[in-house]
Amino acid sequence: MSKIWFLCLILIIAAMSGCTDKKTEPVNTTLNHTQVSPTPAFTVPEPSTVYVEIKGSLFDPLELRVIRGTTVRWTNMDSAQHTVNGDDFRSPVLNKRDVWSYTFNKTGTFEYSCSVHPSMPHARIIIT
Repeated sequence: MSKIWFLCLILIIAAMSGCTDKKTEPVNTTLNHTQVSPTPAFTVPEPSTVYVEIKGSLFDPLELRVIRGTTVRWTNMDSAQHTVNGDDFRSPVLNKRDVWSYTFNKTGTFEYSCSVHPSMPHARIIIT
């Protein structure tokens, strides 16, 4: 009879040890690095200040869609000098980290470029 109790005890211990065995799922540590630049378009639904960076001889974003009364603030992140020139607005020469702002109070599409680098891609701001 003690053999039966001994066998039952072993079976109970074996069954309990299976209940406490934690299995962990493998962790995926692979990172997906994608590089997107410059931003193709950006929409702002209410007047505020929006920011454009000049970096890598590009305006980023290349296109903004904002409403009338929005101020656009350009920052030159390049070591080269740049300007922001449109039909109705013109910045001074911007050195690295220089900032220039303009408030758009008329609706329309405003193309602009850098007069220091005419081959630099032009950008646009659409005011509704």
